[in-house]
Amino acid sequence: MSGSGALTKETPGTRCDVCVVKHRRNTAAATITMLAGFVLTSLLLPTDLPANVFAIAGIGVGLTLALATGIEAKRDVRSLVRLDVVMLWVLYGLTFSEFLFPQPDVDALISVTAATSATNTVLLGFAALALGRHLVPRLGISRQVSGVADLRPAYVFWLFVLVTFVGYLHILFAVNFDIFEALREMSLPRFSQSWGRGQYGDLYALFYETGMLIYLIPPIAGLTYARSTEFGVGQKLFVTIVFLVTLYYGFASGTRNIAGTYVITFAATYLLCKPRVKLWRTLFQGALVTIALVLAMIYMLEFRTVGLGNFSFAESQVDTLRVDRNMIVISQIIEAFASGYDFLGLEIPINALIRPVPRVLWPGKPEGLSVSIESIAGAGPATTVACTFIGEAYMAGGLLGVILFGMLFGAAAEMWNRVARNTDSLFTQLLYVSGYLSGAIAMRSMLSVVPLMIPSFALWVYWRFRLGRSSQSQPAAVVSSKKT
Repeated sequence: MSGSGALTKETPGTRCDVCVVKHRRNTAAATITMLAGFVLTSLLLPTDLPANVFAIAGIGVGLTLALATGIEAKRDVRSLVRLDVVMLWVLYGLTFSEFLFPQPDVDALISVTAATSATNTVLLGFAALALGRHLVPRLGISRQVSGVADLRPAYVFWLFVLVTFVGYLHILFAVNFDIFEALREMSLPRFSQSWGRGQYGDLYALFYETGMLIYLIPPIAGLTYARSTEFGVGQKLFVTIVFLVTLYYGFASGTRNIAGTYVITFAATYLLCKPRVKLWRTLFQGALVTIALVLAMIYMLEFRTVGLGNFSFAESQVDTLRVDRNMIVISQIIEAFASGYDFLGLEIPINALIRPVPRVLWPGKPEGLSVSIESIAGAGPATTVACTFIGEAYMAGGLLGVILFGMLFGAAAEMWNRVARNTDSLFTQLLYVSGYLSGAIAMRSMLSVVPLMIPSFALWVYWRFRLGRSSQSQPAAVVSSKKT
């Protein structure tokens, strides 16, 4: 290993009081821009066809978020590596982005009235999410403080090894530790792998959940690449091989939110931890990664039912971008509850909280919502339908539910942002990026959030019982990466 000291930040300067004030001003200006853009988009919605309603909304919201993101980036490119910014763009990707491309069959599925109501509801959700960031009480502006022990290269590498082994253990166990068989089964259709989890949680479900640690592989790999001079050739080779296998695992699964999370967390950690970052190079690299990710997600939708191993890229005919058709489902939800369904109230957040509890520990655990999203959307019994947190919030309490949950998620994102604010601790930033998983998935479905907090909790436990103790025995110069 090259370098025996703690990984240290080499960025010029630290986040000072003036920077925090500028951050608040930029965020306030971005929020005002978003609110104005959302209102203008609502006023400009057409009244002819549902597809046109969604397309105009896609253009309006896309331009609004781009302008607001540019305002946020005025300070430096790292200021964009924030959970709230990620959540806003993920929500856009899940709702309006696909309607920037032709969707000829939409007009036959819903009415223009339903499409308009759904669009305005989603715009309200965006606005609530942006406003919620300002609801967190302003704490006093403090000077740079490194509150936890920073990561030595040895800790980073062995943490990566531990996460890899425990994360993939349920897969290796299912294939009798035959790595080539595991790679083969990864290319099979979704839900046909021997390590799949059943619908009802048994004792194996507890073992299966350790696979959540795989989500930590990309961000730790991002840290390793950002601080590559601190690691030996053998260590970097091992990290690269495991990271490539993980990318293949995410891509071959056909589950786009998994692949997207891998890429986002890798890139975010790389940007936060790299000593010097140039804006235009970052924008160019980001554009290339985004294009590659979009293309990958287009094909993932094509092969996930037949498996990557049985799919022919040459024979496939991709004519447009499809995501989850969430706007159509939200339209159907609004119509269904307008026709007589009672709002579900606390049933949705309660189901979200109890989701991680295996049925073997709670035999009487509810099997789902009293009114399922699938039944409203007219989906088959074996189909899972998502509708973003906005659709779920509407099922819980109508427009008031959308406002409350949107502000709650916006405030939670701002609170989590403070984990990595005013600190140069690389471990803290790694812990912070691990929370992107929960934030991004919350935009798709709040019902799936709680189990995905496991990786962040695991990192905290690692710090508490490993790094926390080592910080007491190390000199202050090693524990803190603060530069004076």
